[in-house]
Amino acid sequence: MVQALEPKTNVVTGVIDGDGHIFERDEQIAPYLASKYKPYQLQNYYFFPDLDGHRRLGRGPEWGTDDAAGWIRFLDHAGITSTVIYPTAALGFGWARGAEWARDVTTAYNNFVYDSYLKVNSRLQAVALLPIQDPPAAAVELRRAVTELGMVGGLLPTPVLRRMYGDDVFDPLYREAERLGVVLSVHGAAQRGLGFDGIEDPSVGFILAHPFGQMTQLVSMLYSGVWERFPRLKVAFLEASCGWVPAIMERIDQRTIRQGRLLATDTIKNCPIYFHAELADGESLRTAISYVGADRFIYASDFPHEGVQDIVEGLQEFQAREDLSLDVKEKILRDNIKAMYGLS
Repeated sequence: MVQALEPKTNVVTGVIDGDGHIFERDEQIAPYLASKYKPYQLQNYYFFPDLDGHRRLGRGPEWGTDDAAGWIRFLDHAGITSTVIYPTAALGFGWARGAEWARDVTTAYNNFVYDSYLKVNSRLQAVALLPIQDPPAAAVELRRAVTELGMVGGLLPTPVLRRMYGDDVFDPLYREAERLGVVLSVHGAAQRGLGFDGIEDPSVGFILAHPFGQMTQLVSMLYSGVWERFPRLKVAFLEASCGWVPAIMERIDQRTIRQGRLLATDTIKNCPIYFHAELADGESLRTAISYVGADRFIYASDFPHEGVQDIVEGLQEFQAREDLSLDVKEKILRDNIKAMYGLS
């Protein structure tokens, strides 16, 4: 068994996991749905849309459990102080149709997460699932989730039905998130609807879908002036690594410099925009830091999607890296995550 990382003088302490997951199941959420839904109405179809048609296999017992007790065991073993929980099946929630259902099921999910995780242990934080099909209602649910349930942000699934996140229809949600000072996380997973649905190999789709989905949403939000309207809006682009960030920044700036501005560089450096950094990233991470600065990248374990041993070994190897200063490691593993989620 891999041993948990022991604190040393040259090692970051108080590591925070900026993005972990649960395997939410319909039967867990159903009791939280409004009484207007009869039991038989909930049995024929899954609550959340299929991500992309690929069969994700379940994990065996060697992966542990993703309930609150299992999460705490994992955090203790890995030497991680706390985590922020994201869903799994609901990462494709942007494909859901029907505003009323979207409002009801997101409320039920958030209440389930509160009861099952947040109330159980303060080391477990969470972002809210939002009815993005109805942006004004999403703003209301974000407010409720933050002020009543203590959640630390909201989820923006990368694929979204009909509209991109640069559309001003989402302004009520952005306005509320900025007012509350909480992050909205653009999170990848689904592979369909991104222009390469004909790819059958799920590994190829995985490689392409995560960064491409992030790029399309970032470009949409930049070009539509989201941060010009909401300069203090915190947005994170998660689970796509960060090697794509310098490339897309250069392409945007080359296009907009003719207009007398460096749209990507100026906005990303001056507004609270964050990116997930894979700890194993080498030159791509160093290059991204040189473009944006070290205070915009965060660590994520992706547990239980990733194995415990891989996570622990990844942390150990990152802590031992000599090409990054202790200050940079502290920012990625702890300080930036605190700033992004507003953690004390």
